[in-house]
Amino acid sequence: MVLAWRRRYWLALPLLFWALWQGTFWLLDAWSPVDLAPRSQTQVVVDRHGEPLRHFADDQGVWRYPVSLEQVSPNYLAALVAYEDRWFYHHPGINPLALVRAAGQWARHGRIVSGGSTLTMQVARIRYPTEGRWSGKLQQLARALQLERHYSKDEILAYYLNHAPFGGPYEGIEAASRSYFGHSAELLTDAQAALLAGLPQAPSLYRPDRFPERAQQQRDKVLERLVRYGVMTEAQSEQARLEPILAERRAPPLVAPLLARRLAPTAPADGLVHTYIQRDLQQDIERLTRDLDPSLPAGASVAVLVMAHGSGEVIAYTGSQNFLNDQRFGHVDMVQAWRSPGSALKPFIYGMALDQGVIHSESLLMDVPLPFGDYRPVNFMRGFSGPVSARRALAASLNLPAVQMLEQVEPRRFYLALQQASGGLKLPQDAQPSLALALGGVSTNLEHLVQMFSALGNAGHTLKPRFTPANPIVRQPLLSDGSSWVVRQMLQTPENPQLAIKTGTSSGYRDTWALAVTEYHTLGVWIGQPDNTAMVGHHGQTTAVPLLRAVAARLPRGSARWHDRPGNVQQVTICWPSGQRMSENDPNCDQAFQAWTLAGQTPATLMHSLAFEHRRTAPWLSVTVAEDTGLRASLGCATTTVQQRIAIWPDPLQAWLPLDWRTQQRLPQADPRCPVAETLVAQSRVRIQGLTDGAQLRPHASTAEAPRLNVQAVGGQPDWFWFINGELQEHRGRRLSLDLPEPGRYQLSVLDQSGQSDQLWFTVEGF
Repeated sequence: MVLAWRRRYWLALPLLFWALWQGTFWLLDAWSPVDLAPRSQTQVVVDRHGEPLRHFADDQGVWRYPVSLEQVSPNYLAALVAYEDRWFYHHPGINPLALVRAAGQWARHGRIVSGGSTLTMQVARIRYPTEGRWSGKLQQLARALQLERHYSKDEILAYYLNHAPFGGPYEGIEAASRSYFGHSAELLTDAQAALLAGLPQAPSLYRPDRFPERAQQQRDKVLERLVRYGVMTEAQSEQARLEPILAERRAPPLVAPLLARRLAPTAPADGLVHTYIQRDLQQDIERLTRDLDPSLPAGASVAVLVMAHGSGEVIAYTGSQNFLNDQRFGHVDMVQAWRSPGSALKPFIYGMALDQGVIHSESLLMDVPLPFGDYRPVNFMRGFSGPVSARRALAASLNLPAVQMLEQVEPRRFYLALQQASGGLKLPQDAQPSLALALGGVSTNLEHLVQMFSALGNAGHTLKPRFTPANPIVRQPLLSDGSSWVVRQMLQTPENPQLAIKTGTSSGYRDTWALAVTEYHTLGVWIGQPDNTAMVGHHGQTTAVPLLRAVAARLPRGSARWHDRPGNVQQVTICWPSGQRMSENDPNCDQAFQAWTLAGQTPATLMHSLAFEHRRTAPWLSVTVAEDTGLRASLGCATTTVQQRIAIWPDPLQAWLPLDWRTQQRLPQADPRCPVAETLVAQSRVRIQGLTDGAQLRPHASTAEAPRLNVQAVGGQPDWFWFINGELQEHRGRRLSLDLPEPGRYQLSVLDQSGQSDQLWFTVEGF
């Protein structure tokens, strides 16, 4: 009985010890659990190939570049394990033999000859720093055992790779390799791997950029041990010893710095932010913007954004002219700055007008001083052009036709459509959407403008810019595929058909814009003053477009092209003034154009602004004429009469037309045999009197006194609005008298309250 009891007792001892062991760890975990969380938060923002754009250190100035075991050179891993802990994959976190050996050496020599710490213990020390020599060592032992129970060997080794100290501000093998050698830890040579394997033992003592001799001695010591343990041959070791210590502390990377600053707060737990930035392109664009320095006013800055079709990946992002230039506010990210877009929104007005069936690409529009209630827009450039096609009006960025189109589209509908597609418009406080939207009466930024313009290359859908793979692809409808294709054609030129450009200049020359769609990308450029002061003499075409063209010339091929012509887009011959499809032997066709149409629609010419609802709405008149004479007759006339259709041009364009196209000239004379027909054309048309078209004004011959401009409006209805080179004058009376402007050629226009207008050109000679 006693022997049987003793036998059962000895059999139970292992189970008892195992239970005590497990209970001890359960208490340790309950009292002080362990994890392998980063010791502090650092961020590294990298390009599409993993190369760092910029890094952000923690509060202590330390930075790390997180990597996995697979991203580190195998020769470094082999050197590290062989030198620091060759039994790493076999012990439970501590190496009892190494501890006994270290204790014996300490007792014999009175100092530590070789340490007994395992890699797991070093990880425990890094993750949980302790104070006190012996108490700290005991805590490391306990923590090492805990870590081994909860984490795999690879997870523990990965933590060491990313957190071991390598001197100065560098923690982790990747940060050390890039900072000392200028390349990734995947590319470490045998000599570099040996140097970095031994560096964490005394990082400040062996720093290769400060103490190359000590670093070489430590490296050679590691190489000797690698040969002893069979990790490296003697020949490999000798070859590695010949490699000089060329480590130097490199300047931290600073590419796309403002994008990196923007994305750093979004970093995941490991602190690594991946982007789609193409490094070579990004650096080329940054050089281009810096090269603009001599041509820009003091304090001016630049922003450039490039986005790929199909995916929305942002491949280049330059937020300022020079990040390090404080005088140009280099720290201010102008990609996100809210500014007036000037004329940059006009393509979407025409696109929506196409979708609503209001116009086709060659519709007749009016570049004349039209009134729109109390709103009287003027052109950015000098004067008015008279009759223009929708294509030319958009390409030349004429203001009056754009406002005419927005009036038809309806400002509120236009505003809501853009908001739903990009969410990128801000109205002035307490303002409602109005016709001023056409000319920049709203705020947006470069990012949202690029998003809007992406619709022209992506079948009418906007793409939200994607900065990281964590951003989903977001598409929103803005235009139809047909209208977006037609608008793109309207913005292209024969000289460069692979580039559709739209410019913009805000009021007071504060902002210059250039937006473009290429075969594979949407891009935008902003140039202006971050403090919102004027850049007089600078506008989109002369300031922003050259940079945009230079950027576009450097863009690579992409994976997604812009959309091809949809099946519902057709090219047909249309006529002015009707704006409709040309029929055979059409006597009312004054001018013919090849127009792009949607679903074969050829809408008639808009004959008036909505402000003139009493005006004619059709581009022709039906006139009763005597059959035998062709003269205008009344229905009660004794002779046989027939109806004749006469093409007419919009009333506001009459002063800009050749004489034989004007309505008054086209109407048949009244038949003397019949009563006078009802007047079909207003007899009180406004005219400028006191100056002839083409007049040359000179100083007085004897006194050299500069003459004054004295003209008056004859006919029309008050008020009268006077324009010189498209600029509205303050005077609204019938007579205009003012000092002559500087020498040059000028256009003088008058507009009455009913929408009638007249215009002439004159030249001022030197005085």
